[in-house]
Amino acid sequence: MGLFNKLLKSTVGEAIEHAVKEVAHAAGKDGQDTAATVQSQAQTPSTQPAPAATPAATGLSSQAAFRSLLASAFPELTVRENLPVAELGGAGKPYDFALFRGAADAAPAAAGVIMLTPHNRDNNRAFKGAKAAAEAAGVPFINFYLHMPNEPGYVTDRIRSLLR
Repeated sequence: MGLFNKLLKSTVGEAIEHAVKEVAHAAGKDGQDTAATVQSQAQTPSTQPAPAATPAATGLSSQAAFRSLLASAFPELTVRENLPVAELGGAGKPYDFALFRGAADAAPAAAGVIMLTPHNRDNNRAFKGAKAAAEAAGVPFINFYLHMPNEPGYVTDRIRSLLR
């Protein structure tokens, strides 16, 4: 009974206690069975607001969304997708995007490379190899976590700082 009392003292507990008292009060007036009333109310849909959207759902969370943003925010750049790390002299996961000022001929002349990283995928050999190859070639490297709220303004600002 001590745990139930602690629950009742919490904010959630207070709301539950209030609902139970209302049901008990209504059952007393109408002569209905309290347990049946509580059960029927538990089966009705909740009037609680829907949970907020996940961070990725509100921002850029796919390669297509990033492609669209790069095309609209950086029309002066040439963008190559899925650039093999071997073009920078390394091994690892291909870069999702390589940004070039002018023609996209030589990968070492890239203005920057972008990796899109799913949750917890930045601590593996392929990711680390790609990052090291970019650093060794002197190409600025940036990554975005797809599970995070990549708002377009935030992404654009980070890419602009990469290109400086």
